[in-house]
Amino acid sequence: MATPDKTFIVAAIDFGTTFSGYAYSLISDHKKDPLKIYSPTWENDGNGTQKTPTSILFDDKGEFHSFGYEAEKKYSDLAAADELDEDEDNESDEDYRNWFYFRRFKMALFRAASQGGRPKGKKIKEDMQITAANGKKMSALKVFSEAIRYLKEQLDKELEKCLVEDHEGKSTQQESWADHVRWVLTVPAIWSNEAKQFMRMAAVQAGIANNQLKLALEPEAAAILCKQVALSKDKEESEVKAFQPGRKFMVVDCGGGTVDVTAHEVVGGGGLKELHHATGDALGGTNVDRKFFSAMTEWLGEDVMKRFEKESTSDWLEFERNFESKKRSIGRSDEEYITFSNLGELCRIYKELKGSSVKSRMTECKLEGKVSIVKENKFRFKTGFLKDLVYRETICDLVSHLEKLFLNMAVSEIRIILLVGGFSECPILYDKIKDTFPKKVIINPAEANLAVLKGAVIFGHEPATITERRSPKYYGIATNAPFQTGVHPESYKLKVDGMDVCTDVFKCMIEKNAPLTRIQKTFTLSSAYSTSGNIEIYESDKLKTFTTECRMLGTVVLDVKDYKFQDKKREIDVSLEFGSTELYVFATDKSTGRTVTGKFDCLNK
Repeated sequence: MATPDKTFIVAAIDFGTTFSGYAYSLISDHKKDPLKIYSPTWENDGNGTQKTPTSILFDDKGEFHSFGYEAEKKYSDLAAADELDEDEDNESDEDYRNWFYFRRFKMALFRAASQGGRPKGKKIKEDMQITAANGKKMSALKVFSEAIRYLKEQLDKELEKCLVEDHEGKSTQQESWADHVRWVLTVPAIWSNEAKQFMRMAAVQAGIANNQLKLALEPEAAAILCKQVALSKDKEESEVKAFQPGRKFMVVDCGGGTVDVTAHEVVGGGGLKELHHATGDALGGTNVDRKFFSAMTEWLGEDVMKRFEKESTSDWLEFERNFESKKRSIGRSDEEYITFSNLGELCRIYKELKGSSVKSRMTECKLEGKVSIVKENKFRFKTGFLKDLVYRETICDLVSHLEKLFLNMAVSEIRIILLVGGFSECPILYDKIKDTFPKKVIINPAEANLAVLKGAVIFGHEPATITERRSPKYYGIATNAPFQTGVHPESYKLKVDGMDVCTDVFKCMIEKNAPLTRIQKTFTLSSAYSTSGNIEIYESDKLKTFTTECRMLGTVVLDVKDYKFQDKKREIDVSLEFGSTELYVFATDKSTGRTVTGKFDCLNK
């Protein structure tokens, strides 16, 4: 972390599944008003938005071209120009099929990054690759780092125009802000340690100094902001005021890809104590999109949809953007129908491949009165039907998750639910949660889609705000134990220094949902002849006996070969620092006092 006398600014990057953005505040401003946070307006065809799409474009040589609205527009223009050239039998100088376009690529990490179960073989590695729209692969680290670099450079350009006061009160123009910014990067709370390490590595590759970077858990950041803003009202007071010590509340961060849920209690001094470990799943707003396009594929056929995407890419991209825009109006307006235009090519392709019209296909699917085809160019959906089609399953799954969570004694008495994140602004979601929990107070604060971003800025100023976190899993180390016949499997039996030991025993250092603190335990090297101590750290959803039933997080090696040989086995003090947003380990050779300190290498284990 940059030294206090050099840090003038705290800046946060909210790297979302659907939209991303940045915000910042001056140290001097924060002391006077923590909510004085600056965030830009992103231009999109003359309209301003608070964030920009998480879309990135690389040219045919794999060089970064653009991010956000600019990337979407350029790729769409390339596709449209290529389609026009094909109609006129011309060759395009820039074939969009050779460009690398990534949209909503953050979710490529989810299956390998969640704290929950994951498919076998799905692990995050430093050399992991993700697939672009053209089917070609690119280094995931490159894609993520270039996206972060773009957002960082946008802030750098903005700061270049700023004036700040130096320590003597004089106004000076800064030539370089690199050493004066404390950076915060947001990550889902349910992501694993290797996912967090991957994001840190991407940020460092993007030009952010490692010692000036902190990771913030998204729902925690939102909770920090919500604690600051005026949300609660006492019965005898007309004035609205911020949460007071003793107040308990739940934050449901409804993002584009994931939904993260945390529960906190305000403690003395304005800190927040976590009451239950963060939970969540891939229940975000992109599931609504997925449900819609899955239905279209079911009705028209996978071959039709794939050909439409391949041959009429510009129309396909427009279709995606139109749905993203119009899904937000469902539940907000009284319009009876929602119409998607410029789908003539889709109708033509269907007729060419299937031999009949899309209109007749809607009849076959018994969708009369629900979906209408207008002039073989437009799809007109009955609003009520579309609402039920795309929202029901996702919202029901989210509500079911909350219902199960409220069965836990630690959170059962919480009355306040704060809905934040872009998906939280969906009125259908709000109404469903309110109907399901009639005795709870449901609050969707103003600018809910910026809660994580602005909360991350405040977290950068006050990282100690979260005074206590809860463990999402069982954590422990691999040890040897005296072999017990009939208790330990023979396959785990090993002779060390003339003694039979059971290897790969899981020694739990912290239990699931226990307060995360610095845990210290002592263990002995397996042999007096050992020249190094290998501390393997494991995690598990359930308490296990052997590490072979767990998942290894990483290894820390304590080198002892430089020391004079001793007759007795070395004892090693192992401390795990769990209380931060990232996991740290400390290992000390008690014979020599030599200590190894560092984070796990989770990506190359």
